[in-house]
Amino acid sequence: MSTKYGPGYPQQNAPYPGAPPRPPQQGTPGPSGPQGVPYGPPGGAPAPRATEQQVAAYRQLLIGTIQEKNLQNFYPPEKLNAVVQSLANDAPAKINKIVHEWAVPSEVATDIIKLSLFDVILYVDDSGSIEFEERGVRKEQLRQIIGIVATAASTFDQDGISVRFMNSMEVGDGIRNVDDVNMLVSRVRFQGLTPLGTGLKNKVLDPMVVGPARAGRLQKPVLVITITDGQPAGEPLDSVANSIRYAVEEVSRTPFGRGAVSFQFSQVGNDSKARDFLSSLDEDPNIGGLIDCTSNFEVEQDEMSRAVPPVYLTRELWCAKLMLGAIDSSYDTKDEKAAGRPGGAAGPPPGPPGPPPPGQYGGYNQTPGYGQPGNPNQPASASPYGPGPGYGQTPYPPSQGQPPAPGYGQPPSYGGHGSPAPGGYGQPPAGATRGFPPPQSPYGYAPPPPRRY
Repeated sequence: MSTKYGPGYPQQNAPYPGAPPRPPQQGTPGPSGPQGVPYGPPGGAPAPRATEQQVAAYRQLLIGTIQEKNLQNFYPPEKLNAVVQSLANDAPAKINKIVHEWAVPSEVATDIIKLSLFDVILYVDDSGSIEFEERGVRKEQLRQIIGIVATAASTFDQDGISVRFMNSMEVGDGIRNVDDVNMLVSRVRFQGLTPLGTGLKNKVLDPMVVGPARAGRLQKPVLVITITDGQPAGEPLDSVANSIRYAVEEVSRTPFGRGAVSFQFSQVGNDSKARDFLSSLDEDPNIGGLIDCTSNFEVEQDEMSRAVPPVYLTRELWCAKLMLGAIDSSYDTKDEKAAGRPGGAAGPPPGPPGPPPPGQYGGYNQTPGYGQPGNPNQPASASPYGPGPGYGQTPYPPSQGQPPAPGYGQPPSYGGHGSPAPGGYGQPPAGATRGFPPPQSPYGYAPPPPRRY
């Protein structure tokens, strides 16, 4: 990606605070491949289509998200097939590009395809504190996050994202890249308070989610990502929770169902009251299961470093969690486990960190994994989700024969160019684990992983 990282985020290949210097990775291509050669086959040939095994893996990954978020009414089999066939044309090259530019495992890059199932709306705090606190760092971080989300979401869906602001009447639709983001943000004057819940309902939920759902015009489920630096100001503290409950109740009354909207909240800046407010939302017994909240990068990185076993969180994995936490419960639980918050599973017993069990990424059984053939004896189902109830009945249960999406835990493969050098970019310090603690299966049907020690 072409994002330039300013204050608060290190540049590509720059060490994080307190980390050892990172030597260049020998044999690992940069954004344009070795010696400036672009990604893809030589000679300008078109990128190869996905193999049958890769297409099957994409399908299973999307089915897992459709089942978990109850999106069957949005994606009947024929519509799912169209999405999968679109991915088959160029997903391998795009995934490889993310792996190299973000320096993340291929499993994480592949998870980004889940965003293609959603319309993504960023609801952005443009209060005065964004502009003036921390010498402008918050505004720069905000700009960077919007750029990352826009680029990632547009990688597999050319519609781009929509952006709405809490105070400004500026709107952005079809935002696809950093240049679009910079043009949009440059038109916004950061001033005023933080009407978090009021603006969420009036500017996002009513016109872009609830209204279209009531009218039967909602084309995709909506992922609303809210980025703020503070708790609500100028409105009651419960306005955010009330807006979330309102939206979920309203879409649940339509044929689209409760899965029509998902909520992610993320913090920029170091305001402790903002962090406490988001934590209270995440742990609220009434709405905590409807949302995911992500602290700022520095806080999340510190929490992961104190996990058992310790985890070295990279900026790119933090961004992946921000984008996927609300639609993939395996990402939602990662920070909870690190901090020992309610809802997080207990970590493994004390001892030196080790690799995940064979055939598993972070505790998920791979049956089969990416790039492996499926079970030839498994009978085909008329519906990829299996028989299920209609509108107004109990949601579809997870399909017992489908492999869940992979998690973390295995070092990435960098396109056959060799492993990163010890201490290189994205490598955890001694005694730490790459990525996140091993999550439990969000579907509840996989047996617990064997002990690693």
